[in-house]
Amino acid sequence: MIGQVVFGLWVAAVTLGGIYLGQQMAPEPAADGTVAVDHTRYNDFKTDLFAIPYVNETGIVGYVTGRFTVKTVAREEAALGLPLNTVMLDALSRHFYAEADKLAHPDGWSRLRESMQRLREIANETAGREVVADVLIEQLDFFDKNSVRVPGDSRFESSENR
Repeated sequence: MIGQVVFGLWVAAVTLGGIYLGQQMAPEPAADGTVAVDHTRYNDFKTDLFAIPYVNETGIVGYVTGRFTVKTVAREEAALGLPLNTVMLDALSRHFYAEADKLAHPDGWSRLRESMQRLREIANETAGREVVADVLIEQLDFFDKNSVRVPGDSRFESSENR
């Protein structure tokens, strides 16, 4: 019985401490008495895995593959005339087709923050409004053409090789 009372007092103390800390962390009102609170709602959109070839004068050199999480402004996303998937696929294709040559070299990976900023700008240009707030990398790789192997399909092998 005493244990239950002690447990109840402990729960009450933790609750009151949480309320006190929550009030201490609340934004301070401005001089005119108003509190500036950002009520912008965001959505997360995850892209599918994509692969874009890097082509130069000699032909295909390699492939950029990736997967991203895109943070969008909910109000702007709802007002889009195109599906967000179409906007992002267009932006990814345009951006990484132009950037693939940089990712083919080790020093190109040092400017990923600027690359993601440019991807966000291209997506917003495609959408015609500021719909994309941030682009987060889940996976981003560059594969040399020689390292990509397609498994053989037994339907196309001759019967002699079986």
